[in-house]
Amino acid sequence: MIHHGQGLEDWPATIDTDSEPGGEDCKFLNVIDCIRDSITSVTSIGEEPDMSVFLLIEEIQCCMSIISSAERVYKKHGFLFLAQEGIHYLIDHILFQSFIWELLPEHKVKSTIADSRVLTTLLFAIRQTFYTEQRAVLHGQALYHEFEKKRSDPEHRLIRNVHRLEKGLSMKNRRPVFAEGYIEETVTDAIETHSTTENPNKQLWWALDVLDEYFETVEETEVIRKAAIRFNEFKSSIEYESGNRIPQLRKSLENDSVSYKEFRKLAEQRTSTRWFQQKPVPRELVDKAVETAVESPSACNRQPFEFRIYDDEDIIEEITKLPVGVSGYEDNIPCIAVIVGKQRAYFHNRDRHVIYIDASLAAMSFQFGLETLGLASCCINWPVIPQRERKMSKLLSLDDDEQVIMLMAIGYPDPEGMIPYSEKKNLDSVRSYNKV
Repeated sequence: MIHHGQGLEDWPATIDTDSEPGGEDCKFLNVIDCIRDSITSVTSIGEEPDMSVFLLIEEIQCCMSIISSAERVYKKHGFLFLAQEGIHYLIDHILFQSFIWELLPEHKVKSTIADSRVLTTLLFAIRQTFYTEQRAVLHGQALYHEFEKKRSDPEHRLIRNVHRLEKGLSMKNRRPVFAEGYIEETVTDAIETHSTTENPNKQLWWALDVLDEYFETVEETEVIRKAAIRFNEFKSSIEYESGNRIPQLRKSLENDSVSYKEFRKLAEQRTSTRWFQQKPVPRELVDKAVETAVESPSACNRQPFEFRIYDDEDIIEEITKLPVGVSGYEDNIPCIAVIVGKQRAYFHNRDRHVIYIDASLAAMSFQFGLETLGLASCCINWPVIPQRERKMSKLLSLDDDEQVIMLMAIGYPDPEGMIPYSEKKNLDSVRSYNKV
């Protein structure tokens, strides 16, 4: 039996082809038209069919839906793509969903596989489910060490260590001595970064401020004394003036609080908007929203992401061919952001998921920022489909450690466009206290 609601748009992309409809392939459209006409004539029967005929009609209508989906895929990607995707669809959906899972309970089979490390590893290796991430993680670790040697800007080790110093300085019961294990490395990183940077950015000055405060605060040991001498000699050799970029009391912040009512209103106003006015999105407004996004929390302040903004119609057209879930409104997007994670910020496998966490935190702040500026947005899911990942990587010239986290449509909302209501879960279903 064909499972209702499954069309070719749901097929995972597994084929690399740039073939377009044309030439002899155009005859395929005529075949589809003939099949559709035949099915339509078959379904035009009496007004009161019995149950068996009714079920047959239902199945035939499902076939028509799949044929229509096939036509859309063909027009968008070409016959070769459609044929090979069709094979994958038949195996994955028809064979498994209609036959295998009817004979073997799917939940029991998958639970059995999940309980075996060997079977789980084998399954995902065959499907290449995690290959892109694994490859990016290894390339990221290689780049981490390579970039630490080049030091064109404060790189991630320096940023991480300075943040560790900040946390130590912020402790209420601060130890008189801390960071001996990495203070020499941090001073060396700061000196070498400054020497290789023509125009040091504000993160380097932040690092120097924190180091200066650290040596003024901690008790001196032999390790700290040597590092302090090197740092002070370096500091006196450059044009440096403290900017007070150091830990401060919470009460020193401006107390211009936003009320809960105002924030709740903003959160409810932010909706997934898919219909936009067809006018340019000012880059200065997008930049303001990005500046808000970078204030989001980030593990050790490494901010392993980039907001790639596209407002060129041709590039947007190519980008929107790849994600799922944009069918029907892809031609209505005046600006799109591709949020990219960078594994180069980390030296250990344990941090491989931080790019998703940090980028998502920033994306939410970005959306709120857009909303306050009169712009609407819609998050676009990026599927873990190896073929599409390769296509996107090639299209955007992504580095080997870079992964797409999500996409986001941006524009001035069309006031006459519809938006989903999307009732959210109730409080009790998403919150618990002291649950063990």
